[in-house]
Amino acid sequence: MKSLLCYLVTWLLLFCVQPVFASGDFQADYAVQYAISPAGTTIVTQNITLTNNQTNLYPQKYSILLDTTKIKNVIAYDSNQIVPTDITQKDGKTQIVLTFNDKIVGIGKKLSFTLRFENGDVAVKNGNIWEVNIPGITPDADINAYNVTLSVPSSFGPNAYMSPLPAGAGSTWTREQMINGGISAAYGTTQSFDVRLTYFIQNPNVTSTTTEFALPPDTAYQTVSIVSLTPKADRVIRDPDGNWMARYTLLPGASQTVEAALHVDVSLRPKEGFTEDLADTTVYTSEDKYWEVKNPKIADLAKIHTTPRAIYNYVTSALSYDYGRVETTPIRKGAVAALSAPKNSVCMEFTDLFIAISRAAGIPAREVVGYAYTTNPRLRPLSLVTDVLHAWPEYYDQDKQHWVPVDPTWANTTGGVNYFDKLDFNHIVFAIQGTKSDYPYPAGSYRKSGKTTKDVEVRFSSAPFTAKTEKLTTTFSFPSTITAGVRADGTLTIENTSGVAVSTADIVIQSAPIDVGITKTETNIPPLGKISIPLSLTVPNYLTRGSGRFVASVNGVTTQYGFTIQPITSYFIIPIVSFSAILIILIFMTIERARIWKHRKKH
Repeated sequence: MKSLLCYLVTWLLLFCVQPVFASGDFQADYAVQYAISPAGTTIVTQNITLTNNQTNLYPQKYSILLDTTKIKNVIAYDSNQIVPTDITQKDGKTQIVLTFNDKIVGIGKKLSFTLRFENGDVAVKNGNIWEVNIPGITPDADINAYNVTLSVPSSFGPNAYMSPLPAGAGSTWTREQMINGGISAAYGTTQSFDVRLTYFIQNPNVTSTTTEFALPPDTAYQTVSIVSLTPKADRVIRDPDGNWMARYTLLPGASQTVEAALHVDVSLRPKEGFTEDLADTTVYTSEDKYWEVKNPKIADLAKIHTTPRAIYNYVTSALSYDYGRVETTPIRKGAVAALSAPKNSVCMEFTDLFIAISRAAGIPAREVVGYAYTTNPRLRPLSLVTDVLHAWPEYYDQDKQHWVPVDPTWANTTGGVNYFDKLDFNHIVFAIQGTKSDYPYPAGSYRKSGKTTKDVEVRFSSAPFTAKTEKLTTTFSFPSTITAGVRADGTLTIENTSGVAVSTADIVIQSAPIDVGITKTETNIPPLGKISIPLSLTVPNYLTRGSGRFVASVNGVTTQYGFTIQPITSYFIIPIVSFSAILIILIFMTIERARIWKHRKKH
């Protein structure tokens, strides 16, 4: 009869069963319960039954290795008594070894025992959101059943996502589900961040120039409020990709450091009523640097993988993340090069390959570069070393009419967590690259030479989420006096002086006594953005004298501007008076000369 040391090894997010005995010696059945307290501590209870498949073997020990030191109150017991445990912690890991009291020998004999402990890393509160990650398991043939249940306190708030949903009876996850990546869930509605960004811009030219950089913009899943922008931009415009481009005029040889403070709210689901009209899909299905749509390899893949989900699944499985490249400064290779060296990929290659295949398949796709919060860079790595940024792709959903973000990189590194049907609360968009594959540059790319401090600072906001107030100011630039019969020109400037974008501006302009009516609607006006509307007015009656006015209504707020109308004869008053005065003087001088000449003639 042989005593056998049975090692079952568990990692925090990947449950690896690696027994030292031969495969098939024992069959293991698991019933695992995760009970989370309001404070986030998780009581893990593993009820395990080992069935002996051999006549002359019995299990002597059981070992579990956890990739955390936040383990306490460990207890193990079988049907009769406490099972001795030996706990050691080293290099950030905890090993628990059980030595069984009973020696269960004989084919078909069962050894049942329970291991219970508290784990402080299963449930973590990040900002406003509770995140729960339960480890998956490896596809080991010796594991016959592996059923998991989860209980979460109501104080965590509403469930934002749970992937996958339980498939077994009584809200239980099954062995098949746990093999495919474990359980990922979040509770809450909105995550809030305070963000500070630094941009160093310069003009090396000998003439003045206008330079620009991208501020984090609003998206279907992200709402941005600009708390301060120092110094203030000359103007902020929204480009075709939806970026907020801050523009500054710099003198020859001048440089400027710009500090931006922002509040960012991230939601899991798209904002209600948010749509993005994509009038020209060819822009987002065409070839560009890094997105080699016409390459035969890419074209062939696009014929096989014809939907965003299929492309996502292919990219996730075809590429492997190279952690070694992150330790250097990774150079972007593009989609085709990613296929040539699939095991040497970082987030840029996962993103570029998804975009290239999608575009080749006729699916509009683009790249997002930004910040992604992670507590485990091995599990959810950040691959762009400049202030630790991340890249992920988006595809355009024609039915929903907005861009949908996915993250094939993290799907690969987490062992199959679903980042297709939902993203998470941790991705912040800094810049969108769609019309071009390498512009605009994200925050973190404008570092001053020699600077050692960070240009990107992100922290969870202590302030609760509150809807910001939009504010549009209306200013007329028009002559205070106009002349009847002569066209007068001016402009109406509407500026968003608030820190948040204005989704819609309904504008109505009318004038009196001459009716000049202008009606238009502007959408997605960024903070500090301006709209200039030309004004033109002609009073037809040349002799009209009086007053007039413009009335502008912007989202129901009215602004008036008055002006004076003078008849066209007013143009001639000064010339006539001047001419008359000159004429009188000339007549007087002529008469006087004649008198003097006559007087001289007499004498």
